[in-house]
Amino acid sequence: METIFLYLLKSSGLIAVFFLAYHFLLRKETFFKSNRWFLLLGLVTSIVLPLVTFKKIVWVEPAPLAGAVNWAPLQTTLVQTPQPPQGFTIDWLLVVAGIYAIGIFIFLFKFVFDFSGLIKALKGKTVTQQADFKFIDVNEKVSPFSYFNYIVYNSSMYTQNELENILEHEKVHCEQNHSVDVLVARVFCIVFWYNPFVWLYQKAILQNLEFIADSEALKKISDKRAYQITLLKVTTHDNCVAITNHFYQSLIKKRIVMLNKNQSKQSNAWKYFLIGPVLAAFLFYFQVKVIAQEKDNPIVAAIGAMASPPNIVINKNTTDAELKAHSQLMKEKYNAKLKFSKVKRNSAGEITSIKADYSDKDGHKATYVIAGDEAIKPISINRKDNGSLAFGNTQKQLRIFSKGGADLPNPEDPAAPVDPEDAEATAYAYSFEVPEAPEAPELPELEELDDMVNVGDVNVVVKTLGKDGKMKIIVNGEEMNIDTDKILADIDIEKIQDQARKSVIIAKKQIEAARPQMERARKRAAEARSNSEDAREEMEQAREEMEQSRRELEEARKELEKSRQEFEREREKSAVRRAAKKK
Repeated sequence: METIFLYLLKSSGLIAVFFLAYHFLLRKETFFKSNRWFLLLGLVTSIVLPLVTFKKIVWVEPAPLAGAVNWAPLQTTLVQTPQPPQGFTIDWLLVVAGIYAIGIFIFLFKFVFDFSGLIKALKGKTVTQQADFKFIDVNEKVSPFSYFNYIVYNSSMYTQNELENILEHEKVHCEQNHSVDVLVARVFCIVFWYNPFVWLYQKAILQNLEFIADSEALKKISDKRAYQITLLKVTTHDNCVAITNHFYQSLIKKRIVMLNKNQSKQSNAWKYFLIGPVLAAFLFYFQVKVIAQEKDNPIVAAIGAMASPPNIVINKNTTDAELKAHSQLMKEKYNAKLKFSKVKRNSAGEITSIKADYSDKDGHKATYVIAGDEAIKPISINRKDNGSLAFGNTQKQLRIFSKGGADLPNPEDPAAPVDPEDAEATAYAYSFEVPEAPEAPELPELEELDDMVNVGDVNVVVKTLGKDGKMKIIVNGEEMNIDTDKILADIDIEKIQDQARKSVIIAKKQIEAARPQMERARKRAAEARSNSEDAREEMEQAREEMEQSRRELEEARKELEKSRQEFEREREKSAVRRAAKKK
């Protein structure tokens, strides 16, 4: 609502600017046709320009981090804001909105009333068609007026010469469609009824239209003095029909003065361009949105990669509109695509099944699926600074990522993801068999990757012997005589292995939890396959998803080998450092 009020305020300000420019610079000039388009352009600009915004990005230095950096996962503390005391309070914004709505209703009702009066004035009258004009000679004492191509007058009130002058004037209104200007001005008076300048603006438009009709009519009337006398005579008849072009308008003196005024010099046209700097200033001061962005801080990015706060939370009561809003947020904030599909709800309207697909321009992809008969537990969707995505849920669900590493729970904190820097933990995280989708080809069993690395023609085997944790390294079948105790003295192997074992246990539990769901999905697919063509389409989609899973597992295997290579390089570096120290 605040946005609407701000828009109305900006539009009202522009209407005031255009009126003041016309009043002080152009009102006394004889550029009547140019003034008409200037006034109409002012109304159009006043409603369009506030919608135009420009973004200005200002890069600022990141805030320095005080003290040492804590690399542990960040803990989030929820602080409950004290609720204000309950009582009767006045929402002044709502009050103003109500007053504004009442004003629009009143002036809209008056517009409908005036329009009905015009219909009554035209209904049942004899119409005489001449060229493009429709003449209606009435018996009522009304001031002559025109409405689009209708010209209404009372011939008994004027002489033949006066009537010819009046008709020439009204024909100009019809030929140039001045009724459009009248209706546009009236609509603006309804919408911006609270703005005093809009009423002055309407008066300026109507007055300028009369100047145009007077000047054009005199080109076909030889007796200027007789025309002016006709203007004075018509002033005695003030019974006018609203929302029409009247031959009689107030300020007859100004019309007569403009009829006798010398034509303005063409050099005075420069006044029209003075509005340009004012509009440019309006855009610069009010329509430029400054966005401050911090420069990349590697330390902050590293912390964010380890523990990012949840961006989106989905629970059983999340509506379809909220899901669309989450997708829009991910698109606007990260230029990424987050699509929710296969949403099923129970009789209470609670979500029981949902599928989320994520992808971005850097190639990160993620898929998260929950299918069951019970309402889902809250799901948090975290996006890290490196572009990877993590889904969190108290249920054990299958997560498949094609880039950015595994995102399985940490044994010490099941709600937190595994550290992607931990190569051994990552290895165990990927060392599980994915259950096959219905009718999909069998997946090959993954090799045991927890103790073997193949690099080209070199085969390296690392084994742990006994309870003391002694390690034996075999390269191409030949045991290496390496003092691993000294090399790995500064590496907490036991902690890594323990964390990896716990990760494997959690991964197996997740797979076991997923198996019943996959079995149910296989049965449902078998039943649907015999009854409808839709089942076949779902099976094709399941195969595609399985192939995607296969590709993702292959990529995970490559990531694992890369991690192991890095781990071996670290061991070698450690051995070199210790050898250098001995020397």
